[in-house]
Amino acid sequence: MQETRSRSTFRKVVISLALLLAAAVLFAVFAIPRFTPALPSPPLSSPTAFFASIDTMKASRDAERRPLSRQEVTSIVDLSASLNVNYITVDTHWDYPAYMQQWINASRATGRHVWFRSHPNQWENNNSASGIMTPVQYEASERAFILAHPSFFRPGDVFDACSEPEEGHYWKATYGSGWTSHAPNTATREYNAFLRDTSDVADEAYHQLGIYGVITAVRSTNSFFATHPYVLEQATVSKFGYVTVDSYPEGYTTDPAIAAHARLSQLQTIEDIRHLPIIMGELGYSNKVNVDDTTQQAVLKAELAALAPLPYLVGVNYWIGAGTDTSGGYTHIFIKTHGIWLLRPAAHTLASFYESRIHK
Repeated sequence: MQETRSRSTFRKVVISLALLLAAAVLFAVFAIPRFTPALPSPPLSSPTAFFASIDTMKASRDAERRPLSRQEVTSIVDLSASLNVNYITVDTHWDYPAYMQQWINASRATGRHVWFRSHPNQWENNNSASGIMTPVQYEASERAFILAHPSFFRPGDVFDACSEPEEGHYWKATYGSGWTSHAPNTATREYNAFLRDTSDVADEAYHQLGIYGVITAVRSTNSFFATHPYVLEQATVSKFGYVTVDSYPEGYTTDPAIAAHARLSQLQTIEDIRHLPIIMGELGYSNKVNVDDTTQQAVLKAELAALAPLPYLVGVNYWIGAGTDTSGGYTHIFIKTHGIWLLRPAAHTLASFYESRIHK
């Protein structure tokens, strides 16, 4: 009898402990707040991802010898980040790493990736540089720049190793002003090898540093190169997996319908030739004629509405954010008033477009 009572008591204790354990588990699951780590961004190297960017060239590059204050840099970057972007460009020449670092830091603080669009001064003889930089010298400079600044780069960033490479003085100095004529030729073959090699140089340097995931397949060219496969070889863009084009097909028009048609026609021409995802390395209005806020917004609204359904469009870098009527073109969507950078109305149209594409 005593043994039976002992067994009964033991079973009651076991059941009670089991119930307490179950209650503790349920409390931990439902009652205690838990930290949920943020989900990683989608792999932006995938053609299904969308690159949404604001270009800072008129501030991050044009002011590199007369640097803006940290406060103003932060103001411009924060305003850019407010437009539903996942990238902010840093266009500072490689010769000014301290100023470049300010823009990188400000962009990182907003949680956005950096899209690097720059090169050494000597490539285009900027900032009083002189001489002709060869492709071999360029690639050596590129490698040295990356290896010297490992903290600049993170996975998901875009590193355009030489945006608009056709602007380098080497090509005309070596082959003459008609170097793209009668392509393919010696000049265009070297040009294409240079584009492919600069991506390889970047990849190898990043891997040497133990950095993986920086996108080196974005290479901006103007629309002539994008639409002439004997000049910009199909093998080159196929290696990249993208066609990246900087273009302003609207010319002097202020008519929204005409501008949208010009934009759509140009992109469709590129698609018909290349059959690859297209990134707008530069899109902005108006590059040729000074327009008021109402006209800028109306034209951009028409253009972006025409672009919205295009399945092959996988990125847009709006050129530019901060700028003025006297700094080159009239595309800026930020305006400085009483020392403060503010959004022009077209910026809200762009933000809506970006939101719809990123969450598509």
